[in-house]
Amino acid sequence: MSHDASTAHSDGSDGVVLHAPRNRPIDGDFDATAVTFAAMALFDQLDEAQRARIVIPMDDANRTNWNFLPESGRRGVPLRDMNDTQRYLAHRVIAQSMSVTGYAKVVQVMSLEGVLRELNTDVFGHVAPYFRDPQGYFLTFFDQPQPDSNWGWRLVGHHLSLNFTVVGQDRLAVTPLLLGSEPAKLGPFRILGDEEDRAFGLLNSLDPDQVRAATIHPVPPPDFVTRCVPFIGEEEWPDVHGVGRRDAMITDEDRYALRYLKGQPRGLSRAAMTAAQTAAFDELLASFLSNVKDAQIGREMDRIRRADDDQLHFVWAGGHRLDLPHYFRIEGPVTLIEFDNTEDNANHVHAVWRDPSNDFGIDLLAEHRAAQHRHE
Repeated sequence: MSHDASTAHSDGSDGVVLHAPRNRPIDGDFDATAVTFAAMALFDQLDEAQRARIVIPMDDANRTNWNFLPESGRRGVPLRDMNDTQRYLAHRVIAQSMSVTGYAKVVQVMSLEGVLRELNTDVFGHVAPYFRDPQGYFLTFFDQPQPDSNWGWRLVGHHLSLNFTVVGQDRLAVTPLLLGSEPAKLGPFRILGDEEDRAFGLLNSLDPDQVRAATIHPVPPPDFVTRCVPFIGEEEWPDVHGVGRRDAMITDEDRYALRYLKGQPRGLSRAAMTAAQTAAFDELLASFLSNVKDAQIGREMDRIRRADDDQLHFVWAGGHRLDLPHYFRIEGPVTLIEFDNTEDNANHVHAVWRDPSNDFGIDLLAEHRAAQHRHE
């Protein structure tokens, strides 16, 4: 289950070398610059001790530790250790990197921790505020943000993992991007309801043969199949159960049936769908991409749709009703989206968007370095 991170791949969108120094790609935009300026404003408001904590090298192994579960020893500065001005500027970094819709979901995920604190008091007792803290999210810079530099930022905590990479001051890499919600629905909260409803809308539009093709297993995984591996390998299997959970356990036979094979998509292909179904498929895909800026949505959709329809697949596992544990994913050469609602009697969701070839901007960074080498 390894991933060779050393090979660079060309975007090929316009036939030019991307990120050559002082030669901006024609499809570049200002989003990356705006993110950098927002991060610089925050950095300038931090004291020396905070600066030492928040910045780690881009090549540090911790950069690919994007685990979204409560964890000790995280790198970076938590929002709770910032003053009001610093927290405001930290939120500006998030908002400049995402759409208003995506930013709203991030705020909801964090605020739901206050509700969870009350729900979990009987379980965690006096330590509940430490495990369920709306300010317990850690912001990290990978190299200091500066104009015309390569750098990245991460915000991570319970049910949230944002990983953005700025390359050549023109391009953004936005994956892995994970959002979760526990409970999935409570009062005004149904943070990932649009994505879930669109998936069921597509599933319910399929005829019986298509449903059988899309459904790879009657039992869903306890969490997303690729887990939090730093880079997606050629073959990934889900865990037997969620971390610290035993309410959604599966067998090794289930794990084999649910496995992900890179380059060997499973389920129902887009090519096997009707025109109305392909439109529903595209709307489902767009509901995940809509968390980032418009220019980034268009760029990512173009990359995804460059694949043939028989390379894009809709995969389902588990129940075919909203109140039953269920899981789905979208597979493509440059995209893997996973959504699971399996714990707490189908009231606990995780959704992750990954790029098997460009998580953490690895391909964009390789292209940029190659272009610099050729220029020199």
